[in-house]
Amino acid sequence: MYIEIETIEKKVTKIEFSPQVVLNTCGRMFDFPEMSFDECTPISHSVRLVYPLDLIDIELNGPLTEDIENQIKAKYYVEDNQIIIASLDITEFPDEWRLEMGMSWFYWLDALDGDHAIVGERANQIVEEDIYEDHFDYGSLYYIQRVDVHPNFRGEKIGIKLINHAFKYLLRNANGIVFLFAKPMQSTLSKAQSKFNSSSRLSNYYKHCGFKRASKERSKAILMEVPVHEINYER
Repeated sequence: MYIEIETIEKKVTKIEFSPQVVLNTCGRMFDFPEMSFDECTPISHSVRLVYPLDLIDIELNGPLTEDIENQIKAKYYVEDNQIIIASLDITEFPDEWRLEMGMSWFYWLDALDGDHAIVGERANQIVEEDIYEDHFDYGSLYYIQRVDVHPNFRGEKIGIKLINHAFKYLLRNANGIVFLFAKPMQSTLSKAQSKFNSSSRLSNYYKHCGFKRASKERSKAILMEVPVHEINYER
């Protein structure tokens, strides 16, 4: 992976780098000795693939000048002194919490928004029809709300590599099912308008790490799912 900068001599220099994965998790009922189930809030995970600007000094063998920093900020998305290459926004709903609250998946997720409600309805169906062995037992329902890769870093399957890494090393759980909608979204990492508008192509993209369509019905937003233990980029 690399970024491009223009030197004083007007030459374009490519700086190769190895990005870092950062996880930020937030949950009101997460890891407390006494848990109150009077609220329906899930656990929220933000997974980001980043490259700190401070490390560019090392690659340049010199200080990061104001001119170079402005170039980087004009071409890439910079936040908290780091280039944001890609991000995942995930909500997690532990099955243990659902059982304590005495709710169905639909009733719990419907309290959030329409997309969550559709996921909850599908989760109910999975349980009622016993579609997957053990499905959510001793695990969680995960909903990937957004997979966002900066346009300048697309074309290398970074999105599905990040999903694979997140569930293999960061959100490890013996059981559970992951859901997402294959639907075009405007990137929050770039102001450039995306011309990509094919849900079918996106669904084929997510099949690379194990996702399959939850329904054969045609839709602008295709619901996809995969058991946690079946997520694998090497497909």
